[in-house]
Amino acid sequence: MRRTLSVLCTIAPFVAAAIAAFGGRHDLRMLWMAIVVTLVAQVVHALTARLRGTFSAALSLMLGTIAASAIALMAGARAPFGIIAVALVLAVFATAGVWLRVPRTTDSGGRGSAQRI
Repeated sequence: MRRTLSVLCTIAPFVAAAIAAFGGRHDLRMLWMAIVVTLVAQVVHALTARLRGTFSAALSLMLGTIAASAIALMAGARAPFGIIAVALVLAVFATAGVWLRVPRTTDSGGRGSAQRI
């Protein structure tokens, strides 16, 4: 179930980008945003794998949103709210895809059987 959700969350930004690209506007900006935000989520996860899961996810969301917003601005987007909203949604799905892919581990230290996602 987690693997299926992980795959669905990972491909969701690309499905949304394909709809924008093949729709009436033929807009490729969201495709570039989806690529960048997915790469950022993967890299942040790889670099912060030993840190607490919620910190890693929050960092991935923040950096993914900033990177996707920068790509949208460079590609010519002008509406600040739209840029941030789309970048945040793409970052949420890309981060969720990475986060769900990681198997749960039981931490024997600390307070009992805390689970790290």
